Amino acid sequence: MYNFLMENLVEIKNLYKKYPIKSAFDKNSSDFIYAVNNVSLNIKKGEILGLVGESGCGKSTLGRCVLLLENSFSGQILYQGKNIVKQINLKTFRKSAQMIFQNPYSSLNPRMTIYDILKEPLIVHGEKNKNVINSKIEHVCELTGIDKNSLSYYPHEFSGGQRQRICIASAIILNPEFIVADEPVSALDVSIRAQIINLLKDLKEKLNLTILFISHDLSIVRHICTRTAVMYLGEIVELADNKDLFENPKHPYTKALLNAVPVITKNNLKEKILLKGDVPSPKNLPLGCKFHTRCPVCFNGCEKINPDYVFISKNHTVKCRLYNNQ
Repeated sequence: MYNFLMENLVEIKNLYKKYPIKSAFDKNSSDFIYAVNNVSLNIKKGEILGLVGESGCGKSTLGRCVLLLENSFSGQILYQGKNIVKQINLKTFRKSAQMIFQNPYSSLNPRMTIYDILKEPLIVHGEKNKNVINSKIEHVCELTGIDKNSLSYYPHEFSGGQRQRICIASAIILNPEFIVADEPVSALDVSIRAQIINLLKDLKEKLNLTILFISHDLSIVRHICTRTAVMYLGEIVELADNKDLFENPKHPYTKALLNAVPVITKNNLKEKILLKGDVPSPKNLPLGCKFHTRCPVCFNGCEKINPDYVFISKNHTVKCRLYNNQ
């Protein structure tokens, strides 16, 4: 069971992020894409927190906002109790918090050798001693399983799994405390994914990392994470430790996501949960509960009332009117 008394490393409070839509026909257009809508979420020190949901629900935008790779958002993001927008030097924060991007084929500079890619963060943050640089590169290669004899090679000379190891090495070479892993295995072959997932778990233990693990693969999230937040149309609709979430899901959307995970059993008799309709456009969000247009158990009032969060237990919250009387 996860220790929920651990201190918060990152606190997200009432975060909103929207993108303006530029029209070729109307320069005064004021339409927006609403990517993140009033998200509040705490990430405990030393945990791997999963963030799951369908493509386009705002997972990656939330991760990028947390690392200040996005601007012009509203709300607060606290790191070790300090507002990173106002109270923390951005360069210092970058040393403590890093990102592993989704696509290892596009996130490495094709004109730089692996040695130069790993050296660059150290140079940017003021390290000038060549012996120290070489020692840190050698150490990070050992941690991530990169062949030290291949440091003079270029990214195109590596496979996808090897490139992702290089991306991970680049992210941890500054010895950060916090990592945002944005679907780090979705672009990899199935045979390689388990290796990268196990590498992240090992690094988390060895380096005492805190990780926000963004994914749409629930089987991976169940394996690697301690808690999981479920996101739909820019909102967190359910948050619980993994045992509770996967064995006792409450939100209809969470149930549908888990129901869609293939299960190989002798008698696979579980009832299929089919969601009606398509995901609404983030440009025109539904009134009331954002999920009511597809919810199989929607009832009168869901289309008008945006539900509050309900505590199912001390460590399990859900955003659904079904539980308002509990």
